[in-house]
Amino acid sequence: MENEAEFDEIEYVSKSQLKRESHALQDLGKRLAALPAEQLARVPLDDQLAEAIALAKRIHNKRSALKRHYQFIGKLLRARDTNPIVAALAEFDQASQQSIQLHHRAERWRDRIIEQGNDAIEALLEEIENADRQKLRQLWRNHSNAPTDARRSQHARLIYKEIKQALDA
Repeated sequence: MENEAEFDEIEYVSKSQLKRESHALQDLGKRLAALPAEQLARVPLDDQLAEAIALAKRIHNKRSALKRHYQFIGKLLRARDTNPIVAALAEFDQASQQSIQLHHRAERWRDRIIEQGNDAIEALLEEIENADRQKLRQLWRNHSNAPTDARRSQHARLIYKEIKQALDA
């Protein structure tokens, strides 16, 4: 009777599930190897795993050697708690997502200023107090009076840059 209770508590995991988990850990290793050095330094890694990831960055044979090495990194990750690593990567993703949203917001304001002029500049100043009204108006006038498309594009980039600086501040 006791053996039956122990047998009921054992959770069966299919071979396919084990493979999926193994591939997920290998993908995590690939993602770690693709990180820039400054971000990788902020990920909580032990020495052995950090060395394995550093070696993956140095492998130039992009076929079987690198594939075997990612399998090795997956094996190392299987023996560790990956939650802190996944949390650090999620934090990087969130920061990247916020940066993208800020970029899109600046683009929308730039397009609105180009289309509407002073009205859009005033609306921007209501939302972002530290934006430079005089500089934005000058850039908008330069954009409006530009003789060529290349010059208009140049002034549009300058408007974007000024808005982005105001949003960052």
